[in-house]
Amino acid sequence: MNICMFLMTEFTHDARVSKEAQTLIGAGHKVTVIALKSKHTKRYEKRNGLSVIRIQLKSRYLLPKAQLFFFIKYLEFVHRCIRRAVLENFHVYHCHDLETLPIGYLLCKIKHKFLVYDSHELYVNTKKHNPVARIIWYLIEKSLVSKTDVNILTTKSRGEVFSERYRVRPPEIVMNVQHPVREMKNDLFRQHFSISKKSYIVLYQGNVVPGRGVDILIDAIGYIKNSVIIIMGQGEYKEILREKYQKEIEEGKLFVLDAVPWEVLADYTSSADLGVSLVQNDCMNNYLMLSNKLFEYLAAGLPVVFPDFPEWHELILKEKVGLTVNEKDPESVAQSINKILGDSVLYQKMSDNAKRIVKEKYNWSIEGKKLLNIYNNLRS
Repeated sequence: MNICMFLMTEFTHDARVSKEAQTLIGAGHKVTVIALKSKHTKRYEKRNGLSVIRIQLKSRYLLPKAQLFFFIKYLEFVHRCIRRAVLENFHVYHCHDLETLPIGYLLCKIKHKFLVYDSHELYVNTKKHNPVARIIWYLIEKSLVSKTDVNILTTKSRGEVFSERYRVRPPEIVMNVQHPVREMKNDLFRQHFSISKKSYIVLYQGNVVPGRGVDILIDAIGYIKNSVIIIMGQGEYKEILREKYQKEIEEGKLFVLDAVPWEVLADYTSSADLGVSLVQNDCMNNYLMLSNKLFEYLAAGLPVVFPDFPEWHELILKEKVGLTVNEKDPESVAQSINKILGDSVLYQKMSDNAKRIVKEKYNWSIEGKKLLNIYNNLRS
C-alpha cells in the first residue's frame, strides 16, 4: 500500500512517527511523511526508504505567534498539504494528531481512500488551547472521528475517554514504546561534561517547556545526594533555565543541552543512572498519559521517578522499576531519587526489571505488530 502520513511539526525528533513508518516500510508498504518546513529543515529528504516532504508556509514568519493567527497559518498548511498529496495515488491517509485529521478527511472525500487517525494524546484536553480554540477542536474531532476507518490512541485510559466522549467503538491502542532492549551502557555524558564517576547522573530528556516539572527537578538539587542533573531536549525554555540556575551550572551540579537525533538518543539515555519526568497535572491529557519518555528510560535499564498518575502508578509500582512521587514537591522527588541511588541492591533490581519488561512486554516489536494488523484489516 502507498501510505501518506501527515504531521504538523518539522518531523525532526518524532520517534513514534519514525517507528511506525519504518515498520510499515519493513512490511513492504511505501510511506511518505508530509510535515512542516522550518528555516533549518530540508524541503525533501529520504530516510531509510522513507520519503519526507515538508510544506513551506508563507504566513509562518509573516504573522505573529498569537492563537488568532495560528488558524490563518493552519488553513494555509491544510491547503498546501491537500494540493501536494492529491497529486499522488496514495491508498491510505494516516493522520498524526487532530491538526492533520481534516486534511486526511478532505482528501478521502476527493480520492475515496482509507483514513487512519493516530491521536498521540487527548488533543482537546491539552493545556495549550484557550477555551474558544478548545471548543473548535472538540467540534472538529467530534464530527470526524466517526468517519475514519480506524482510530488509534496510545493508552487504554485515553482510549476509554475517547470512546465514551464521542460514542464510537473503542480505538486501537498502540503504545509509544521503544525497540527491544540491548546492552548499550556507555559514558557519553561523563566524557562530554567531565563528570566524576563518583557522581550519579539524574536525567530529564524531552521537550523543555513550562509544565514539564523541570524546575521542580532542578529545585531538588539541594536535597539530592552525590548526583548531578542533566536536562536534555528542545525548547526555548532552556535559555530561561540557564539564566535562572546559573549558580547550579557554574558549580557543576546542572547541565543543560540540546536534543540529540532520535537515532542516537538511546546511547545518551544509557549514559545516565536514573530517569525522571515530573510533568504537571494541569490537564486531563497529562493525567492519563504514559509517555514515550518512560519507555526510553526503561529500555536503557534506568530506574525511574515519575508522578503518581494512574498509568504510571500501575506500571512503575507493579513492575518494580522505580517510584512515583508528588510531582510538585522537590523534597519528595529528592527522597525518592536518594532511596533508589543510595541502595545498590534496590537499584540493580529495578534496573534488571526495567530491561526485562521492555524485552518481554513493552517494546516496539509487539506494538509494531499491532500496527501491521490494523493495516492488514484495512485490506479485508
